[in-house]
Amino acid sequence: MERIMSSIPQIQHKTCGNLVTILSIDGGGIRGISPATILAFLEAQLEELDGEEARLADYFNVIAGTSTGGLVTAMWTAPDENDRPLYAAKDLKPFYLENCPKIFPQKR
Repeated sequence: MERIMSSIPQIQHKTCGNLVTILSIDGGGIRGISPATILAFLEAQLEELDGEEARLADYFNVIAGTSTGGLVTAMWTAPDENDRPLYAAKDLKPFYLENCPKIFPQKR
């Protein structure tokens, strides 16, 4: 058993030592605009502390979500050509406002 455990890589965030930081985002269709708004505020605060290139993905080892939370997660963790997050948290609210009628059509 000891041999198996030693071959599993240990996850360590550069600023949290042995802690594993997890951001979990609930689903809920259009209500995903709420966590998008709150997390955009958090990211803006982090940018003030650590520079405008700071992204939420820099502060969490794992980001996961269900339904619309998964959509948000994918946008915040998809890499660009420099292996940095493709989207900033502030990009999500405009995305939701523009695309939610197509993604979450109302049932009539």
